[in-house]
Amino acid sequence: MINLQYETKALDVTEKGIVTVAVNGIGIEDAQHDISMPGSFVDTLRDDISKMRWYLNHDTRQLLGVPLSGEEKDGNLIMTGQMNLNKQICRDVFEDYKLFHEAGRTLEHSIGVKALARDEEDRRKVVRWKMLEYSTLTGWGANPQTFLVGLKSASEDQIRDAVELLRMAFKQRGYSDERLKNYDMELNLLLKSLGGGMIVTCPCCGHQFDYDNEPEHTFSQEVQEAAGELVMSIGRNEARRQIERYRPEIQNEVSAIIDGLSAAKKEISTKSIVEAFAYVRCPYCWSRVYRSNSLLIPADPTETKEKKPEDEEGTKPSTEKPTEGAKPEDEEKKPGKKDDTKKKSAEEPIPSASFWASLSAATKK
Repeated sequence: MINLQYETKALDVTEKGIVTVAVNGIGIEDAQHDISMPGSFVDTLRDDISKMRWYLNHDTRQLLGVPLSGEEKDGNLIMTGQMNLNKQICRDVFEDYKLFHEAGRTLEHSIGVKALARDEEDRRKVVRWKMLEYSTLTGWGANPQTFLVGLKSASEDQIRDAVELLRMAFKQRGYSDERLKNYDMELNLLLKSLGGGMIVTCPCCGHQFDYDNEPEHTFSQEVQEAAGELVMSIGRNEARRQIERYRPEIQNEVSAIIDGLSAAKKEISTKSIVEAFAYVRCPYCWSRVYRSNSLLIPADPTETKEKKPEDEEGTKPSTEKPTEGAKPEDEEKKPGKKDDTKKKSAEEPIPSASFWASLSAATKK
């Protein structure tokens, strides 16, 4: 079975739990490089509608309701279904539909299908599908957290928007206590991320947690020291002789560190080497999660605001002589964050292109 995901939307939501959604695009290439041709769903909507199911996140244990009808219309596959509002999980998802509708947003949807016939000349084009189910998507299937927004990584503005949506959710009256507890957890993680906390997202299951609350596993100390020794040997033109001292497996790991820092254009320092390979284990699936999996995407430190000409106009140099022992005005100003960054960069300059070229040549046998 293939799960086709398409940027979809809820077209109508009634108080009786009847929801009409666009679950798939017609004539559009999807992530699996399949193109659903016009008429490809006609047979299955006629013959299989009574067997179709409506799930949450393609989880067969979480049945949301029953599909009532479907049609191809305006370049989309439109499905109408009845939610079982006697189940708490359905009431929670129903409240999500209403909340997203009020906020001008939409939940995403996906369908489970099998391709029965394809175009002979272009195998991407599917001319007949068998549809088994469609799903409302609220997050990653393996993620134990039932979060409302489910951001993997986002800018500060996107996180603030998510915070506002979560605050709207607390005004809804139909959510269960368990769902509100999950939303409260998500809100706290987002706020902590905005406050400078290291909130990370597991790349495997999507579980979000505080990096600093988990025991950190650092890379082999032997490899770290070897990489540091290699860096110091560059200035003495001893890189080739230095790396040949290490065992083959250590040579490979050191080269991987240097290549990784080069690709990311990061400064070579003890801190960068350690952080490149330090990780914690995901509390849910035990996968490795690095600091680079941070929820908050850091702003580009190289972006600086240009000074406007009008700001410079009318600014005249002072003709007053400084009193004896007084420090110049520029020295009296406390260095800001950007000044600190510049000072650090001056102490640990980013290697030039020629540096990386010489390093690469030195480490090759």
